[in-house]
Amino acid sequence: MTDSSSTQRLLAVRAPLHAGLSPDGSLLTLTTVRIPEGSEEEIVELTVVEVRSGVETTLPSAAPGDRVGQWAPDGERVAFLTDRNGETSLAVAELASSRADVFTGVERVDGPPVWSPDGSAIVVPCRRGTVVDRTRPYRWKRPFPAADGVGPLEDPPQLRLVDVATGDARWLTDDAWRWATPRWSPDGSKIAATVAADPSDMLGGQCLRVVDLKSTVGSPAVPGGRGVVPVWLPDVRLVVLVVEPHGRPAGSAATLFVISGADVRELPIPDLLGDVFGDCPAELADTYEQVMIAHDDSVVVRVGARGRMGIATVDIDTGEVTQILEGQRACSPVGLADNRLVFTRQAADLFPELAIINIVGHQQGGEQRLVSFAADTTPPAQVRRFTVESAEGWPLDGWFLSPPRTSAPLPTVLVIHGGPHFAYGEAFSLDAQALCAAGFGVLYTNPRGSTGYGDDFAHAVHGDWADGPTRDVLTVVDHAVQSGWADPERLGVTGNSYGGYLSAWLASTTNRFRAAVIENPVIDLLGMYGTSDIGRRFFPAQLGGPPRDNIDVYVAQSPLLQGHRCQTPSLFVVGELDRRCPPAQAWAMHRVLCETGTPSEVLVLPGSTHEGSTYGPPMGRFAHDEALVEWMTRWVTC
Repeated sequence: MTDSSSTQRLLAVRAPLHAGLSPDGSLLTLTTVRIPEGSEEEIVELTVVEVRSGVETTLPSAAPGDRVGQWAPDGERVAFLTDRNGETSLAVAELASSRADVFTGVERVDGPPVWSPDGSAIVVPCRRGTVVDRTRPYRWKRPFPAADGVGPLEDPPQLRLVDVATGDARWLTDDAWRWATPRWSPDGSKIAATVAADPSDMLGGQCLRVVDLKSTVGSPAVPGGRGVVPVWLPDVRLVVLVVEPHGRPAGSAATLFVISGADVRELPIPDLLGDVFGDCPAELADTYEQVMIAHDDSVVVRVGARGRMGIATVDIDTGEVTQILEGQRACSPVGLADNRLVFTRQAADLFPELAIINIVGHQQGGEQRLVSFAADTTPPAQVRRFTVESAEGWPLDGWFLSPPRTSAPLPTVLVIHGGPHFAYGEAFSLDAQALCAAGFGVLYTNPRGSTGYGDDFAHAVHGDWADGPTRDVLTVVDHAVQSGWADPERLGVTGNSYGGYLSAWLASTTNRFRAAVIENPVIDLLGMYGTSDIGRRFFPAQLGGPPRDNIDVYVAQSPLLQGHRCQTPSLFVVGELDRRCPPAQAWAMHRVLCETGTPSEVLVLPGSTHEGSTYGPPMGRFAHDEALVEWMTRWVTC
């Protein structure tokens, strides 16, 4: 590692992973992670923040690595996760006590604990510990053996119910789905939760389930989606946010459903979720776990469009939307009590931080910073925000980041987001900061297929992964060049996942870029259909059908079959455990470039999954950013 790199400095800053607000809103449990400079060890800490003053102290009973604190309804006890006994276990401590009770038998915990309304019980997802011995021959029934970021699928988390007074625990569910995000009904009679990893592989993403205390499982008549977030109202109605609902074209806008008994009502709300993608370990700022919070007969929910995220209230009876937070930034709710909302806020030039606002009369009251994690670390980038028009008349929002006090035009790296149904914008990126610190400009936009611009724009990428998005990003590059910000003779391109796909396509079909860093890419569409953990569902939805019905699209739009034309020096980055875009995809194109004599290398990140350069082992995160800067410096600025 190079000394005092931008990435080292920023990863040494505490990043918020999880937070839990006490019932009266006076205290906040906060889980953070940091990697001290010169180290590759993550330090996870569990603290308590006094909301009115911002004073932060260590939870008295916390040990190193304890995390995910959740308040009991009485506000005097905290449940959290601990590895003290060698397995992730459930623990409970009184706020004033220096001792924590670790529940024997509640191990292999796989998600945050959730208290019952009366505080007598906790439900928590746990794995049973039933695994296949992979040192011996074994047989398999599921259509796919493992999922990215999850691993083998024979031991899916199930819901475990724990009696807090006695420590007795029993299983509430027992099936082949992965259970998560349990939510107690206000009367304590049942639990809404999500399930994922459909054993038949017919449905992707998550689906909603409701289970009672007798283990009777129901499947309410709402569609599943890429994400599902359930929230109970005080009157026992269940509000469900569904991201990219099943049965609608991929990339379709999120929507709300309201369940009252047997009645299910759809509540169309524009610009739900936002979903701006960044490159920062502050998971609290973009998690779905707390993206919607009940508030009387309303919900407080994250909204957003065009690379920005705000927060609004939605009246469930009338559908009326009242904006609370907006602007050129990305905000996400964390907790709500006594009309005080704790939220995260970030921007392209602002590391995620915690703030608070009174949602009653907020226009007069304003918001206040609660915890600033990077106050002493000045990001080396300044931001220009702009909009240009695509050939079809769509708005293409752009962001140009540059080192402060530098003269333009700059050597510039175009960064392309994955998905394709995500968006870039006001999210903090360590990659962008590292490039700016090395003297580069960084340019990104939201080409067709991105979310936050309406369904027509999102769906326009279907069947056209290559040519249309290429025109969009090059339109934005041309604007940056014409504005005098970017040097047309010193351009690079990089991206992860679909961003890796489009980077490989651009590197092969244009001569605009002097270098490419292609991370966890889609290279061979036919191969992806059969080997990606989501391939047999995802690619037919994107390309108009499975290969047997639409082979020409799979062939014509595969970068692998354009690789012989590539003259762009290319560095491929692969996560060794990536099951979304398996490493063989990158290796295949690397071999083509080796045959044609185009400079090509592969950086392998051990132990890393698809998002390993952001959330994986620290050594991989450091290596990725160093390699990105080194490759661009070697080929773009020479």
